[in-house]
Amino acid sequence: MSDRYPWLTAVLSLTVLAIALGGPKSAEAKTPDSLKYWILFEDRGAGEPEDLTAEISERALERRIRRGLDAAATADFSVSTNYIRSLSESGVQHRVVSRWLNGVSAYLTPTQLNEVRDLPFVRVVRPVGSSYVARTTPALDLTDRSVASPLFSPSASMNYGPSVTQLSVANAIPPLEAGYNGTGVRLGFLDTTYDGFSHPAFTALRDDERLIEVRDFTGLPQSNTHGRSVASIAIGNQPGELVGPAHGVEVLAATTEYAPTETNQEEDNFVAGMEWLEAMGADVVNVSLGYTTFDEGQNSYTIADLDGDTGITTVAADIAASLGVVVVTSAGNWVSFGCGSPAECWYRIGTPADGDSVVAVGAVDATGTRGYFSSYGPTADGRIKPDVSAMGVSVYHAQSSTGYGSGSGTSFSAPMVSGVVCQMLQANPGLKPMQVLDILRQSANQSQNPDNSLGWGVINAEIAVAAAIAVSTENETPPASFAVSAYPNPFDRHVTFRFRTITPGRASVRVFDLLGRQVGPPQERDVHSGEHAIIWHGDTLSSGVYVYVLETPDGTGTGRLVHL
Repeated sequence: MSDRYPWLTAVLSLTVLAIALGGPKSAEAKTPDSLKYWILFEDRGAGEPEDLTAEISERALERRIRRGLDAAATADFSVSTNYIRSLSESGVQHRVVSRWLNGVSAYLTPTQLNEVRDLPFVRVVRPVGSSYVARTTPALDLTDRSVASPLFSPSASMNYGPSVTQLSVANAIPPLEAGYNGTGVRLGFLDTTYDGFSHPAFTALRDDERLIEVRDFTGLPQSNTHGRSVASIAIGNQPGELVGPAHGVEVLAATTEYAPTETNQEEDNFVAGMEWLEAMGADVVNVSLGYTTFDEGQNSYTIADLDGDTGITTVAADIAASLGVVVVTSAGNWVSFGCGSPAECWYRIGTPADGDSVVAVGAVDATGTRGYFSSYGPTADGRIKPDVSAMGVSVYHAQSSTGYGSGSGTSFSAPMVSGVVCQMLQANPGLKPMQVLDILRQSANQSQNPDNSLGWGVINAEIAVAAAIAVSTENETPPASFAVSAYPNPFDRHVTFRFRTITPGRASVRVFDLLGRQVGPPQERDVHSGEHAIIWHGDTLSSGVYVYVLETPDGTGTGRLVHL
């Protein structure tokens, strides 16, 4: 393997150095006048031996190769032990080491801050932020808000129970009925605790031994099981109660959020957890967390920081995407901070939702109407956010040790999208993160008119999965013998049919919807022996799946088209 991929000789023995430590290394590590900072280094150090403790998994390496990404990224190189030692000798005790960021986090007094900034191997020193959980809070009182009927009322062979509504809003039941439940895909979570995945919604996950590992990066006991609720929406499987769109996946779970407090540690934990999930071979990561405003005395982000490059968690999420991981994150709940109006509080998306390579998810109710709490875009540099939306109002999920209930928040819309992404990757494991993002956007219900409220709109899993299948045929070269090549597929304005004939005569293309109704006029032309192309225009079609029939003197070709 190393002969074919020279970079593997280094990568195979590289480690995930981002290990969240349970507390300060000494009593002097945190003092009343100290704040936490990230200390990022200029380089990896010269002439040092590798100091490694864990490997990048074979699955992670295969994922990078399969998705055509640069697995030789410098993010895989270890952090300089000499630099860390120099900090320690000067009295700076590090908390987390990140190979992706090439640096460490540490508490610094004002005097230490100035000294560290002057070190020749330090590139920049920047404050560490803290997090909120993008979940329902007492501020999200939905008792006076009626929930209307779902957008769809599908017939189904499986008993989806009350979860039928949230699945139907995302149109995720048709792929489920066709067997797309995330089988073969590895889904990771960054959240609070998961209660050991002991809830009945996860029985099949445990029985099938698809729960790969759960790791706690906080080192602190807590009773908050927001992670369990979030995970159940994506992967739960108790027919008659709750079925998630990706109930067939393998699961990794990282506890990075300590819910009782809002401290600086959560952003550290996030980086450590994301590096671990990527190294363990996660294909998709769900993030129902956000990082914006912080407790008194800590460093906060500003709206100007939402540029896709400033937030440490945004940087980590974008690096994960560059390594082939699809990162799905909640847009945020602007009223969850207990403030009364947009003028009084942070109503924008947070980090890492501002990342240009992540899928930021807003919330709607069962009618497709925006949830009043769902955070708005744009980013500081003017990009539309969120990207897409899913049901986040009165979402059915695992609650208590064995029961179920409903809750609201963009943290409950994100796992539905994560689940649909797993369906897409089951259908086409080679999809790159940006292809996934593009398909989700273009198949959503307001793809032609995106805004900073719902992004490109409510996702449509049926079209997204069909597009995932079809995109592998894009730019396909027609074979020499009679066959039809339709490209691009998915298509926006028009699709080109290429084919070869031997017998002269008449050729025609007709397109039908899934109810068998012909859409648009047929395209016909006289053909001779040789290669031909017929362009069919579908500008006025609604987004969806269609069937084409190409008739020639030598035979008939059929196939599916996806219109975005």
